Parts: sequence; C-alpha cells; structure tokens
Amino acid sequence: MNANNSNNISIRNFVLLLFGLSIPFLVIGAIYDVQLFPGFKLFQMPLAMPAMAALILIYKESGRDGVVALLKRIYDIRNIKSRIWYLPILLIYPSIGFLDYVIQRLSGISFPTLHFSLPIFLGYSTIFFLTYWEELGLTGFAIDRLQQRYSALASGIFIGLIQAGYHIPSFIISGYYSAGWIFWHALYIVAGRVLFTWVYNNSGKSLFSMALMHSTFGVFWILFPATGNLQKATPYYDPRIAAFVAIAYVTIVTFLWSSKTLAQFRFARSDEANAAEPVTAGQ
Repeated sequence: MNANNSNNISIRNFVLLLFGLSIPFLVIGAIYDVQLFPGFKLFQMPLAMPAMAALILIYKESGRDGVVALLKRIYDIRNIKSRIWYLPILLIYPSIGFLDYVIQRLSGISFPTLHFSLPIFLGYSTIFFLTYWEELGLTGFAIDRLQQRYSALASGIFIGLIQAGYHIPSFIISGYYSAGWIFWHALYIVAGRVLFTWVYNNSGKSLFSMALMHSTFGVFWILFPATGNLQKATPYYDPRIAAFVAIAYVTIVTFLWSSKTLAQFRFARSDEANAAEPVTAGQ
C-alpha cells in the first residue's frame, strides 16, 4: 500500500472514530443536563475526542513509542525558530474580535460598556490546556497526513469542516444559538482553520503554536465581557462579521504565501526561499 492510500485510510479512520466517540456524549448530554465541571457539560465532551481518536490510532500504528512521540510535541516551543510568528499566533483571533466589535459600533449598534473581569480571565487561562484536546488530533495527527497529498489550503478547509462538524451538535443542544448563527460561526471555524494551517507551516510545525493560537479564539469577548456569566459573555460577537474578516485574512494569506503550501512567501528573498521547507503533495 502506497503512502497516499495509507494516509487516506488514516484520515478516514480518524474522522469515523472522532464522530463515533462523540455521538454517545452528544446523545446522553442532550437527554441529561450533566455538568462535568463549571462551564463544561457532558455534551461538550466531543472537544476532547480529536485527541482520543488520534491517540488510539497512533497506538495502533506505532504503539507506545508513537503515543509518546505525539505527547512530546505538546511543548515543542523550540520549533518556532522565527519569533515573528508569535505575532499572528497571538493576534489573529483577538484582531478579528476587535474588528467585529468596532464594525458593529460604527454601524450604530450599542453594547454594554466593556470591562475587564479578573475571575473570568483566570478561568479562561485554563483554556490553553484544553486546546490540546483538539490540536493533538486535528494538527498532531491529521494535518500533515492531508498535506502529503492535498494543498495546504484544501487541507485546512477539510480540517475546518471536521472541526465545525463536531461543534455544531453542541450549539444545537444548548438551544442558545440560531440556525443563522451556527452557519456563520461554522464558516468562521473553517476559514480560521486555514489560518491555523498557515501559521503551523511557518512556525516549525509546532503543536505548541497551535494550542497557543487556539487559546486566543475567544479571548476578546471573554476577557471583556458584559456580564459575569460565561454563557452570555459574547454580546459583541457577530459571526457574520467574524467570518468575512477571517475570509479576508485567508484571501491575503493565500495570495502572499501560495495556496499549495501556505509557506512560500511571494516576495521572499532568494536565500529565504531556498531555506524554506514547504510541504508539497506526495512527500
């Protein structure tokens, strides 16, 4: 079996296992309102399933050594050779939140006064560790396998669709979101995953960079909430605006870094281009 077929089977098994593991939590969580710990209910457990699916499949493929190798990537901060990449890692999502807020204010929408909440900040800081539940699977297992056959842009879109897919049932179960909100937020997730792929391919394929970037996903709305209630701490978020801003970012990134690899800067000097190690199909 060639490498491409093997990777396709791995990705197929990953997707099937991810959703297979998620469904029981979604069904039981939809019936019983079970809170596992403050702010986290049973129906949200699919957020942990990318990691579970990845660890199961890697153990099957490579045994204990493969699992250890993946877990060691959790703090591969040294892979980020160029410190300039901390700017997109830390600022992409807060900037989207800020633009979302500003555009709504300029359109005449009024909001409660922004205020910083230390308790919510401290609570949100734990999100950094929870992001590994998703990134161990989406990035640590899936993205490189996809990029060996497909372009970086296509790979990012595919992972974004998977990520949106296991989030949507939780939105429906919560009853807090409309169909329109869910559609635009899903589109935002897909566009955002392309930005993740761009950063990943340019930051030494660091899993740490992905977890750090993921932890900033809702930082603007959570750190400056209108109320102390986390469930309603997103009054400034309009997913339509966020989706359009994220798509604009993706358009710029794709133009400047090439849709094939998202790692070949169009205006790079020749020595920089030669030093780059882009991901290409079939490698």
